[in-house]
Amino acid sequence: MKGYQKLTIITSILGLIIPFIGLFLYFLINSFIGIPILALFVGWALLIAIAIIAINVGAIVAAFKIKNTKIVGGILIACGVLLFALIQWFAIPALVLFVIAGILALREKKTLSNFKSENLKP
Repeated sequence: MKGYQKLTIITSILGLIIPFIGLFLYFLINSFIGIPILALFVGWALLIAIAIIAINVGAIVAAFKIKNTKIVGGILIACGVLLFALIQWFAIPALVLFVIAGILALREKKTLSNFKSENLKP
């Protein structure tokens, strides 16, 4: 596993914890109330949590499924910027880690051992 992939996994897993806890609490409280009145007050937070989950899952998929590291680097930097645009100051750690992972992916070079291992896969 490459450095940018490790950093992406760490950042994404940490970024998925709070939205999932928020969604769980939302549905738990909503089940006690019985009617979806809670959505009137915190519906925007529900949408933001879903967007955060989508961005983090997209970063994981991009880091592990796309073979072109230049494209992966751009996507990871874009994920950090999108998170910062979505939740502002709370996303500064994710922004920094995604930008570092993106730079590592952009600097990744194909070596001879990488070419050999790709050719040996069934």
